[in-house]
Amino acid sequence: MSRALRHIAMLTIKDLRIEARGRQTIGMVVVLATLIVVVLALGLSAGTVRSGLTATAILWVAYLFGGVLVFEKTMAVERYDDALAGLLLAPIDRGAIFAAKLIANLILMFAMALVVTPVAIVLFHFDLSAAPGAFALVMVLSLIGYAAIGTLFAALTSSARMPGGFLAMLVFPVTLVVVLTSTRILYQLFEHQEPLGGSGVAILIAFDVIFLIISWLVFEIVLEA
Repeated sequence: MSRALRHIAMLTIKDLRIEARGRQTIGMVVVLATLIVVVLALGLSAGTVRSGLTATAILWVAYLFGGVLVFEKTMAVERYDDALAGLLLAPIDRGAIFAAKLIANLILMFAMALVVTPVAIVLFHFDLSAAPGAFALVMVLSLIGYAAIGTLFAALTSSARMPGGFLAMLVFPVTLVVVLTSTRILYQLFEHQEPLGGSGVAILIAFDVIFLIISWLVFEIVLEA
């Protein structure tokens, strides 16, 4: 294993160990996301709503707000007792710090999705049996792009000591294109029984690559600010 990979693994494990000891982030995120789904389901009379588009949109609302909370909490850990300053003084590449934060954020978001998605499926009678693999693929690709941008902007708002609400204001507009693209793909997949085309997946992959590269390049500048 190369030095960079060892650093990434070490930092990722460090973040996950901190979360495992406190269990504050994942607990708050799961509760928040579940409440969002339940409240919206009650408001929309979930028993009569069977649209895949509605269920997917509700899931994205939960993912977006839950993700923002994840980004804020994982970056806030580095601000306690100037832990980030010590991390920046260590002989660790800034790209490794970004990669570790991104991986930790993704793990927490996937854990949230594993709990929240079944709740939405039950409340909205959303039948995934037609293409469960395609649904998982689209959501994973979408969450990767969202996590890349969220990790970058969490570092930005943390460095600038901005209030937490600013993170959502920055992240949501940028990731809107990913949300709309994935929602459209899933709508065509489940409502019109259209097969998962390579073009839709290619668009999501392209967004992921763009977001990952930009976030990786800008992350070091943000940390040094």
